[in-house]
Amino acid sequence: MKFETSTTEFLSAVGTATRFVERRANLPVLAGILMVAEGGRLTLRATNLECGVEITVPAKITTEGMVVVPAAVLSGFLNTARGKTVSISLVGEVCKVETERASASIKTLPHEDFPVLPRVSAERSFTAKSADLARAIRSVAYCASLSATKPELQSVLLSADGGKLTAAATDSFRLAEKVVPLRGGASTPQLLVPARNAAELMRILDTAGGEAEIYFNENQLSTHVGTIYYTSRVIDAAFPNYKQIIPKTFATEALVLREDLSVALKSISIFADKFSHVSVALDPAKKIVTLTSRNPDVGEQVCTLKATITGEPFTMSFNGRYLADSLQSAQGESIKIQANGPGKAILIRDAGDDSFFYLAMPMNR
Repeated sequence: MKFETSTTEFLSAVGTATRFVERRANLPVLAGILMVAEGGRLTLRATNLECGVEITVPAKITTEGMVVVPAAVLSGFLNTARGKTVSISLVGEVCKVETERASASIKTLPHEDFPVLPRVSAERSFTAKSADLARAIRSVAYCASLSATKPELQSVLLSADGGKLTAAATDSFRLAEKVVPLRGGASTPQLLVPARNAAELMRILDTAGGEAEIYFNENQLSTHVGTIYYTSRVIDAAFPNYKQIIPKTFATEALVLREDLSVALKSISIFADKFSHVSVALDPAKKIVTLTSRNPDVGEQVCTLKATITGEPFTMSFNGRYLADSLQSAQGESIKIQANGPGKAILIRDAGDDSFFYLAMPMNR
């Protein structure tokens, strides 16, 4: 095998592929990137068996062939190499990588053991703008559980109906939902994508323009964006029926400037205890929102924000970090906080955008 390609394009492709390798795998070949030079094109493939990627790179191919190179070594060399072009050739079991100013000989891994990425048929699919789909995932993915005890909570839910795509995630202490438009009236069952895989899909979509068509079946989800083919497994589990717990009416409602709330939450986090306790008080009479945090080892801070408040007074403790997380998905100037009294979850919305909401459960002192 021998080929020559642009250093910049090759480094970008290797960088993307490296995110998909499994460094601590029982199968050593999964720590590598498969490079296939055939049919006048160069393809890079990487997978951790949870999700995988194939990237096509323009290249001048002299001799066809394939090789698996450790991703960390190849990426590390390219990041410090200089030159406009890179030449790669296979000599026995050694891959020689050369630029104008540097060269390296890298021991290869057996390509026969490298898994084939599954291909999802085009029979079932939905289409959305790449930016919209990326925004939907970004708006909710941080709510997915970090624990593997319940795989359905360690995932991002994607479902489509009536020309809209709904993304949701929860760790049972908080929940976020974001709705974006689809092209056409496609409908899908619930697709549970592992949160880590969803984050990689989001990063790929962020670099693309136009629309992305997502193909799916009972086991996999895939898309082809530009020169990148992405595939992920789908979790076989049932996502919680969260719709039934979303309040329809509220006893208290407050409207506060997003920037004011963001700065206040960032400030009082300095004084929060190890559980990030923050007391939130809504006072309709004084038209203020009061945030309080205490830490016996640090001290206490109180932040008071002007707000438009209707309904009953409300005071409850929440995880301050969770409240701050909700603001990253809001783009408008004002945040709407809706509550139903002590012991009940609060709903946080972008006041000018009904396509997103965030539910946070209270904490006990």
